[in-house]
Amino acid sequence: MITPRNVALLYAVFASLALLLFATTIPPMQNADEEAHVFRADQVSRLVPLGQVLDDGEFGGTISAGLVEQARKTAGLRGHPELKATRAMSAPLAWGLPVQRGFPNTAVNPPFFYLPASAMDVLSRSAGLPLPHALILMRLANGFTTIVIAATSIALAGDAAIWLFAVLLLPMSLAVSSAITQDGPLLACGALAVSLYLRLRKPNVPYKGFSFMTLCILLTMIAMARVPYFAFVLLLLATPVRSSWRVIGMLCMSVCVVGWSARSAAHFPLPHWPQGVVSPGLQVLSLVTHPWRVPLLVVRTWQANDGIIVRGFIGQLGWLDVDLPALYRRIAWAGLALAAFLVWRRGSPCRAPRPWRLEALAIAGTVCGVGLIQYMTWTVVGSPVVGGIQGRYFLVPAVVLAVLFTRDAGSARQSADWLAVPVLALPIISIAVTMHALILRYYF
Repeated sequence: MITPRNVALLYAVFASLALLLFATTIPPMQNADEEAHVFRADQVSRLVPLGQVLDDGEFGGTISAGLVEQARKTAGLRGHPELKATRAMSAPLAWGLPVQRGFPNTAVNPPFFYLPASAMDVLSRSAGLPLPHALILMRLANGFTTIVIAATSIALAGDAAIWLFAVLLLPMSLAVSSAITQDGPLLACGALAVSLYLRLRKPNVPYKGFSFMTLCILLTMIAMARVPYFAFVLLLLATPVRSSWRVIGMLCMSVCVVGWSARSAAHFPLPHWPQGVVSPGLQVLSLVTHPWRVPLLVVRTWQANDGIIVRGFIGQLGWLDVDLPALYRRIAWAGLALAAFLVWRRGSPCRAPRPWRLEALAIAGTVCGVGLIQYMTWTVVGSPVVGGIQGRYFLVPAVVLAVLFTRDAGSARQSADWLAVPVLALPIISIAVTMHALILRYYF
């Protein structure tokens, strides 16, 4: 019998194998934005939870000089598939003295998703372990923390376990889980929030108050780390608990997210593009005064970026320069479709009315929020296309789709286990294909 606990155990095996392979194969700081996330993790390891304004006016903090040198050694690989990793890039390097460094894009992030990597940062520096070996241990610490949280969420997910399994074992999900970044723990916490929400949706649940409080904390952390995910506050409104609990939870989440976002907005650097200026105020004004442009903006953005969004969701690794075969991507999409069907089939329609409209609005809000924040902070005023959207931004909303696929609020009917076998076996293909692509990209 394929039970959620068995699915969680299988996930832990596949994810751990992928973590060991990816963390040791990908050259230092060659995951997307990993350099800036490493700097932020090192800053947090020095018990500095907030970014700082430096002497030159840039936003960042004090980090180890060795990290800056390590980033310089491998920077040439970024965006140049014709260049390969060399032994010199992995030569032992001392941590060095503390230096000031700007990393404004990640200095605005909250500290909690960096804690596993930061803890290993402290241990490595204390033990005198050189770079880049310490970076591998930081990746492993981040990855195993992600795996533990994600496996727990699958074990608690009931009928939705197979969907969480499929999404969390996509190459892109495995890549962010194997990197020094906030995205892996954030994704795992999103899955755990889904499991708690589904648990609260069932009747006669024990410890409902504790589960709801944990759900509030998780959604608050997720929204503080990525503002568009604040739309998940609607899940609190849709949770079948006391109305007073819902109000308190929504207020607490709103205060924390708005407060942190206001502080971050004061220091977030707007890019300078040669094509024109970036101004959030002007972008919002243009949308308000010309609302009929919104549908055209959506269509043109999809036409211009559907490749990077679709490929990036399944897996476009490294600095978006490690692509996977088109045939594999089709197989992965088929696996996701089958997983969604299995979740829907295993449940029986709820007798009690469900606030599915709020659930759908929460997911749609996050997707629209990603596009809006990129349009406001990354796109030239007046541009017909939203810039900077990447597929990995939609992994968390994809995980939350489980709340729509799962129809039952009580016990589920059993379905034929053999239908789940292709989904459960897909990670074997995923890891093999991804490792082949990574080795070809960086070493041959």
